[in-house]
Amino acid sequence: MKKQSNKKGFTLIEVLVVLIIIGVIVALILPNVLDAINQSNEKECASNIRTINTAAQLCFTNTRNWTQCDSQAELTAALPNGAAAPLASWPICPFGVAYTIPAAANPGTGTEVATAAHFATWPPVDANGSVPHQ
Repeated sequence: MKKQSNKKGFTLIEVLVVLIIIGVIVALILPNVLDAINQSNEKECASNIRTINTAAQLCFTNTRNWTQCDSQAELTAALPNGAAAPLASWPICPFGVAYTIPAAANPGTGTEVATAAHFATWPPVDANGSVPHQ
């Protein structure tokens, strides 16, 4: 007559096999997830730069003076003619780099966000040197 075993649980081999399977799945998925996060951060940064540049152009349209539209304080404050501020708040770069606008050389010379700290090339170009459609 055989004794029935009342032992419950998993063997060491079963646990190791499950851990190996989980490790393989994570190794396959993780690079894609990290790439997706990086791409979304790049797109957010590019969108923020476009927003700041548009706000500077809006400010110039109202003031006709680039020197009044070349800093964070000027783009988030009400315009001299009483119009609302071009930007309600200053965007935050997902990479932790501050957005900077070089000072306008004179009232008639335009300015835009310095992009070198955010992107090697702006706008992004392909191998042929042309701007891809997004």
